[in-house]
Amino acid sequence: MARDKDPKDWHGHRIITEDELASPEFTTDARLKRRRAIRHGIILTLVVLVLAAAMVMAYLINTRAIVIDALEPQQTVESSVAFNEACPTTEFSYIEPGKMKVNVMNATQISGLAGATATKLRKRGFKVVDVGNARLSPVEVVGAVRSGPDGYAQAMTVQRNIKGLTYVYDAKRPGSTVDVVIGTKYKDLVKEKSVNTKAGKLGCTAPKPKDEAKETKAPAKSAPSKDK
Repeated sequence: MARDKDPKDWHGHRIITEDELASPEFTTDARLKRRRAIRHGIILTLVVLVLAAAMVMAYLINTRAIVIDALEPQQTVESSVAFNEACPTTEFSYIEPGKMKVNVMNATQISGLAGATATKLRKRGFKVVDVGNARLSPVEVVGAVRSGPDGYAQAMTVQRNIKGLTYVYDAKRPGSTVDVVIGTKYKDLVKEKSVNTKAGKLGCTAPKPKDEAKETKAPAKSAPSKDK
């Protein structure tokens, strides 16, 4: 005699009845599975987002769309920005920004200043090669522009775009690339329409600090003597 067919069996699969669905055991198990699935989904999504953000940040840093001074190579400019005896007295022609290269360095404690200045110089057409940090003595100046004997005209061109930069000569520096080191008194670039593009001389003398006012005390007035 053939066995009676189980009404809950359908082609080898068990059919869950409405009563079983409503049972506490089934409901609890389903909730746990659902919560576990949601938690895993959230974790996976966060991991994907973090990886995507890291890849985007790496791309922006690699292409220098974002510049982080702390990650840049540390270069040093220890030359004083006082009067430079090697300053030439001849005039130099203004160089088109797109035909020269500059390195921009931050000598202040203001984070990101070199990167922000480099961005402005790029918009003006300058080819910025490196961005980083430097030491400048004294640092309480607009900044300095450093070059070798082949970079006089380039240094003068940068001075026309950043008013107040002092020229620093480096006899051992090859090529015409110049270094721009930003000091604490730097504010901004000269407005592009106001840039003087005529031939001119390098500015090699740093602004002299203001003399501190000396306090003088007036001598005390003596009391008039009385004749006896």
